[in-house]
Amino acid sequence: MEDGGVSARERAARRVERWERAGRGLSPWARRVAWAAAEAMLCDEGERGELAPPGVEVCERAVAALDLSLGQASPETRRGFTLMALCLELLPPFVIGAFGRMSRLSLGRRLAYLEALESSRSGLLAMLLLAFKVPMCIAAFEEGAELAMTGFDRDSTAARRRLPALGERGGA
Repeated sequence: MEDGGVSARERAARRVERWERAGRGLSPWARRVAWAAAEAMLCDEGERGELAPPGVEVCERAVAALDLSLGQASPETRRGFTLMALCLELLPPFVIGAFGRMSRLSLGRRLAYLEALESSRSGLLAMLLLAFKVPMCIAAFEEGAELAMTGFDRDSTAARRRLPALGERGGA
């Protein structure tokens, strides 16, 4: 027994338990903020030039990955992300002059807001966006049609590569 009556085995079990706890990194309102941001980041242009939101499964995959990673993070990291979600939600009036919360803006206004954050002269605003963009976009483009759009030739990033059979090469 060490460290106040807690054995090394018990501490290790607590660490494993903390890593197994999934999906508790974002509160419901922070999850809505992340969803609105993911929807704007991953939207595309339709055939007539109008904005088309991504599929629900793509946004869910992106937000779930962020939620899972924050659920496995320290309490300080979760509190920091809560503060960043609050900033992301409340800054549109100061960045683009749109009165309203980010999650309640139209898709076009949200996209304009995120682009303004990304190209901001303030590095803090750009980093605010990147804190959400990087983990969510990595997860969004790891499988499915989004992965195929990147030119990756397998079903997922974890799938093994299929080598052509000897007979298919046409000789040798």
